[in-house]
Amino acid sequence: MPGSFPRTFLFMLSGPIIWAVHFLFVYTVNGINCARPAMDGVWMGLPAPLWIIVAASLLALLAMAAIFLRLRSRMPRTACPGFIPWLAGALSLLSAVAIIWETLPVLLVPACA
Repeated sequence: MPGSFPRTFLFMLSGPIIWAVHFLFVYTVNGINCARPAMDGVWMGLPAPLWIIVAASLLALLAMAAIFLRLRSRMPRTACPGFIPWLAGALSLLSAVAIIWETLPVLLVPACA
């Protein structure tokens, strides 16, 4: 059913959900890295957790963009037809800023200082 409430609700909240999963992943990777420093590898002169977190950030941003672009035209008709896609886009944009904001310290500050 294309106009179902769960589908619309998940579309609107896909950005914040992806951000929350990314946030948990970043802290998990850094926690494991600090708890087990012997497992810390280096690739191209940079720590492996940095590469993992940057890759996860790019993947999260791409996933948000793909979900929004794919589903924005498939939303149900409402009294204000542009509201649901606008809300989903605004939440995804806010979540993208949050993902970039939480990735910057990984690039600037050592994880286990």
